[in-house]
Amino acid sequence: MTLSCGAPPQGRALSLWVALRGHRDCPRCGPGYPISPACAAASLVPIAADACPRCAQRCCAGRCLSLGCRRGWFRAGATYAALGYNQGAAQRLVLAAKDAADPRAARLLGRLLAGFLRAHPALRRYDLLLPVPFHPEQLRGRPVHPLTAIYLDALPALRALVRCDDLAPPWLVQVHGVPSLRGQGEHARWRAVRGAFALGFRTRILRGARLLLLDDVMTTGATASECARVLIEDGGAARVDVLVLVRQPWHAHRGEGGRDLTASQAGV
Repeated sequence: MTLSCGAPPQGRALSLWVALRGHRDCPRCGPGYPISPACAAASLVPIAADACPRCAQRCCAGRCLSLGCRRGWFRAGATYAALGYNQGAAQRLVLAAKDAADPRAARLLGRLLAGFLRAHPALRRYDLLLPVPFHPEQLRGRPVHPLTAIYLDALPALRALVRCDDLAPPWLVQVHGVPSLRGQGEHARWRAVRGAFALGFRTRILRGARLLLLDDVMTTGATASECARVLIEDGGAARVDVLVLVRQPWHAHRGEGGRDLTASQAGV
C-alpha cells in the first residue's frame, strides 16, 4: 500500500516525509494504517543500548543522568521511546505537530506510533493505554492539542492492539494549567506539575492494573511521573509504564531542562 502524506510542510520534517513518501507493500508494515519505525530508522537516533531502563535517559558510568530518576522521584516503572531521541528528523516532525499544529505531521506520528506498538507484542499486554491529558490553557492559540490529535488519529489502529482510553470521559484529567516549561531547569519542572493531574472519575477498574501512559516528548519525566503517581496512589494501579514518541537527550552541563548546570549540580 502506498503511503500518502501529501507534500511536506515548509521547512519541517522533510527527511521523514521523503523517506516514507514512496513507502508501499512493505513486508514489515503490511497493509493498513501502521508504519513500522524500522522503515524510518535511517532518519532516527535510537535510544542508547545502555540507557536507563526506567526513564530511557543516557547513563554515565552506569549512573542515570536524569535528576528525577537519580533522586527516586520518577514513579513510572519503565519508559519506551518509539522514535528514539528528540533529535534530527524526529524532532522536526514532532515540532511540526506541536508548534505548527500540522495535521499531516500528527497523522504520520500516529501511524509510526501504531507501527511501534504492533512491532512490540509486550506493549500490547497492558490493561489500558491512556494519553497524558491537557488543560485548555495549554492550547496557547493552537486549534487542537498535539498529543490528543496524534492519539485520536491513531486510536482506531491502537484499539486493535490494546485497550485504549476513549476519552469519553477520560480516565485522567489535568486540573490546572502549567506554564510553558521550555528552558526551565529540572527542579522547576518537577515543582510546576505537582498537583496538576487527577483521576477523571472514580473507578475500581484501575485497581491492580498495569497501565501504559502515552506522551509525545519526555524531557525530565516530571509530567509522566506526576500522572503515574496519581494513577498509582489515587487509582490503585499496580504499575504505570510510559510510552513516548521521543526522549529528550541529556546534554553535559545543560541537564534535561535546558538550563546550564554546574558539574556538581549535574552530578557527573
